[in-house]
Amino acid sequence: MAKKNELVERPQAEVTRREQPAQYYVPAVDVSETPEGLILRYDMPGVRKGNVDIALDKGTLSVTGKAEPEESGTPVYRETRVGDYHREFSLPEGVDADRITAEMSEGVLTVRIGKPEKAKPKRIAITSG
Repeated sequence: MAKKNELVERPQAEVTRREQPAQYYVPAVDVSETPEGLILRYDMPGVRKGNVDIALDKGTLSVTGKAEPEESGTPVYRETRVGDYHREFSLPEGVDADRITAEMSEGVLTVRIGKPEKAKPKRIAITSG
């Protein structure tokens, strides 16, 4: 008999089963900040430029990449997995949504997000008085 706080799996009738949501790998991302803005580098092996979707909605940057499996014979032994990627980041208020660029090279997606002029550091000149 199951304890009171224990989760118990129960079989479901065929009519109540639901389709499982898509599962994604979470790509490793390096984020760096420069005086001009943010740079995000996503590691997404097996993803081609045409299979990447980048969206910005209500301050959230969302990146989805669809990987294509290599078709080089029948696998005999495999330690790597091929799948789709998805990652989201909440962006700070000091970024310029109109200055976002992206490029894909060798399975690495680089997204550059510019800062508006008012958010960039400003050098103050010192005058003699």
